Amino acid sequence: MTKVSGRCPYCGNNPVPHLAHWYFETLDVGLAPLRRFLLYNAWSQAFGRWLGRRRVGWRAARLCLRLGLVRQNFDLAKCKVRRAQVLWEEAKRRGIVMSELTLFGKGIDVYLAEKTAAAEDRALIFSGLPRPDGSGPTLDMMDDKLLLKRRLAAAGLPVPQGGAAWTVGGALKIFRQVQKPVIVKPRSGSRGRHTTTFIFSENDLRRAVKVAKQLCSSVVVEQQLLGPVYRATVIGGPGTNLREYRLAGVLRGDGPQVTGDGRHSIGELVNLKNQELDARVKKIQASPEMDLFLSRQGLALSLIVPAGQLVSLSEKVGLGYGGSSSEDFDICHPDNKELFLRAAAALGDSIVGFDFMIPDIAISWKQQKCGFIEANSLPFINLHHDPLKGTPRNAAALVWDSLGW
Repeated sequence: MTKVSGRCPYCGNNPVPHLAHWYFETLDVGLAPLRRFLLYNAWSQAFGRWLGRRRVGWRAARLCLRLGLVRQNFDLAKCKVRRAQVLWEEAKRRGIVMSELTLFGKGIDVYLAEKTAAAEDRALIFSGLPRPDGSGPTLDMMDDKLLLKRRLAAAGLPVPQGGAAWTVGGALKIFRQVQKPVIVKPRSGSRGRHTTTFIFSENDLRRAVKVAKQLCSSVVVEQQLLGPVYRATVIGGPGTNLREYRLAGVLRGDGPQVTGDGRHSIGELVNLKNQELDARVKKIQASPEMDLFLSRQGLALSLIVPAGQLVSLSEKVGLGYGGSSSEDFDICHPDNKELFLRAAAALGDSIVGFDFMIPDIAISWKQQKCGFIEANSLPFINLHHDPLKGTPRNAAALVWDSLGW
């Protein structure tokens, strides 16, 4: 197994500067009520609509291009963001001219889209993903894991037990009240950074809180649900009518794991699995964090486990960590598909990627212990286009459909 060095093990493959991230995420949580009051009252929203009707953002971008402050890339092959690439590919099929703004030769995840035809003349500037009007208030709270849980729970949707705390004492209080194991993560953040799972003891909890607080002063402490993580992306609206939404895909994500055979140690099983991995999957890497992760489950790399026992090796999920992905839309139970649409309607936003844990997606959620654990306001829709297994789904088409393009 390859040893990991030279990067933050808790950030994984998506490192961020800790101090800057801590500052902005803590400020984001602490000042959220004031920000929402200032930005999403009737006057500010009316002003925003006025700006949109007059294409102020578009005109500003064109001015910056004329002044040479930014440049325009029309070559899809030069775009480095896979999420934008799938949008771009679908745009070309629809006769939409899409381009990328660059600064000092590098993309800044801001794009222009134009569609000129006999019956229509449209222009749009967007960052990350294009959205219909009306996304603001929900979009602003979606990445706050505590507020998200409260909104979904109020709608009668399944969420894990737990809460948020600013201090170790507050985290311990929650820990003592919920079923074990427990998971700890920054209250605001994404990509599983600085998340700790399989916490059974107060000492492990204190360590996990310290890790999470490196990225946000407020941390979430909640019951850990077991099973694969599903990314259910819903597109439509915005609005609260279920008929306005479409389920773009239901992608299963697994972390690195091996299955015991009663003969080889966990470490030996990892070496064997690394020899068989698909070329798109990175090799599983040993690290002190993996040792700690296993120890919280009463395991070690040197241990031989019984045949058939599944062993998880990391909190991280995805191909970049030696895990797997599968587009399971076709086998997803109808009750579960409806549940994802209900969750989107409860939020009322136009594009949302839910992280949902459930043991078996082919069985109704009503018959299993499951729940929503996070939501992403800027989901990687490309995941549904590029699964390791299963039938790809064209999420980009639904994005353009939602705009009427």
